[in-house]
Amino acid sequence: MEWREKTIQNVFGGDEKRFEQAYQEAVKEAISEAISWKDLALNATVLPDWESATKDLIERRLGYLPHPAVSLPFEPYLRALLQQYRQGILSSEAFTHEAEAHIQLIRNADMAHYAFTEAAPHFVQSYQKMVEIFGLKAKERLTRFLGYEPRLEHSLMAELWLYDLMIRDTIRLPAHLTAVDFKALTIVRYREHLLTQGQAAAEASPLLGTFSAV
Repeated sequence: MEWREKTIQNVFGGDEKRFEQAYQEAVKEAISEAISWKDLALNATVLPDWESATKDLIERRLGYLPHPAVSLPFEPYLRALLQQYRQGILSSEAFTHEAEAHIQLIRNADMAHYAFTEAAPHFVQSYQKMVEIFGLKAKERLTRFLGYEPRLEHSLMAELWLYDLMIRDTIRLPAHLTAVDFKALTIVRYREHLLTQGQAAAEASPLLGTFSAV
């Protein structure tokens, strides 16, 4: 039995239509994560000495580092900000304001995949299948770190994100908060604002990490 048939039977309960929907969604996501040559060229030529410090800044403020396809287009500007701040050209207040706004753009770009108001049926079906396999482990993990139980319409995509990692034999999530959890929590908080207050509120919502220019 080929991988396609095995996946349809084992993951989608024999439902070929659900498999096709999920497969097309995965293709779209893969395309969205493709890195352009232009961004690669900018990454290699614009203040390359500041690459590591810029990635550290993004990761600290978000709690995780997005896929390069998301963050690379924004990094040259952040590198210039960091250089000007370290050289004393930008004040701490000006740097914080500009960097915060730019990292917020990165977060919003990373959340674009989750910025729908109603989950597609195949997401709901995949979620139900994962709950059958793992129980409510993803919801319980999110609840522990949030301090409250999120509504399913807010947390479904974050739970699927966690289940996708749980199903891999090579990944074991520790008890403490990780970058994986920060990504999941960001999805939940973004969707809470999106579904209760709208797109503008979601895009202006606070970031979850800490800010430090050091």
